[in-house]
Amino acid sequence: MRFVLRLLPLLMIAAAGMDANATASANANVAAEPPPLVFIAPTNHAMPMARFENGELSGGMLKDLGELIAQRLGRRPVFISRPSRRVSDTLSSGQADAVCYVLPNWLTGSYHWSQPLIANGGIVVARGDAPVLRTIADLADKPVGTITGYRYPEIEAALGSHFARDDAPTMEHNFRKLDIGRMQYALTEPATLSYRMRMDPQAHLRSDIVFNSFKAQCAFSLKSTLPFAQVDRAINGLVGDGSIQTLLDRYR
Repeated sequence: MRFVLRLLPLLMIAAAGMDANATASANANVAAEPPPLVFIAPTNHAMPMARFENGELSGGMLKDLGELIAQRLGRRPVFISRPSRRVSDTLSSGQADAVCYVLPNWLTGSYHWSQPLIANGGIVVARGDAPVLRTIADLADKPVGTITGYRYPEIEAALGSHFARDDAPTMEHNFRKLDIGRMQYALTEPATLSYRMRMDPQAHLRSDIVFNSFKAQCAFSLKSTLPFAQVDRAINGLVGDGSIQTLLDRYR
C-alpha cells in the first residue's frame, strides 16, 4: 500500500508531462499550418465566371482558379464576396491577398500582377427585337445595362456624356432587365453571354458589337504576407504545365 501511495505522485507527474507534450505538439501543428490564401469574389460576376448562393461564392471559373492557385502554393483558399466598387479598397488594405479576372485599368491602387491568364472581351448584348447596332456611336443616349462601380473605358471614350448607363449590382440583374424589356442593350462578355444562351436558349439575345478583347490577370495585394515571387512562380508553373488551360476549357 505504501508503495502504491509513493508511486501515485510519480504517475501523476508523468501523466502531466504527457499532457503537456501533447498540447505542445498540437500547438506546433497549428503554428505550422500556413495562413489561408484569401481571394476576393466580386459579386457582379455571373456564370461561367462565378456562382453565388446566399451571398457566398459556390462555383464557377474564379472559384476553381483560386483553388488551383492555392493548392499549388500549399495554402487553403478562402473567398470573400465583395461588390465591384469595394474590390480595390479590400485588396489595397490587405483584407484579401488577391483578386482574379481583372485588368490594371479596372482597379485603383498599386498591386503585383500575374501574367495574362483568361482571354475574354467586351460586347454589347441586345434583345432580339432591338434595332441592330453597327457601331458604338449607335449606342449614344440609349440606356445600356452596366455594373455599378465598373468602368468601361472604350465606351466612355467613344460616347462621352452620351453614355447612358443603367447601373445594376450584377450581370444577372441586367439579364433580367433585358428579359422584361426594361432596356434593350447591356454590356457583358462573350463567355458570359455564351453561357447564358446555353442555359436559356429562349432568352433571344444577340451580340451586336465587340468593343475590346483582353486577357485578364490576377492582382495581388502589396500587403499580402505571401511573397509575390512565390506566387508568380506558382502561376507560371500552372500556365506552363497546362493546368490553367485545362480549367478554362471546362467552361467552354
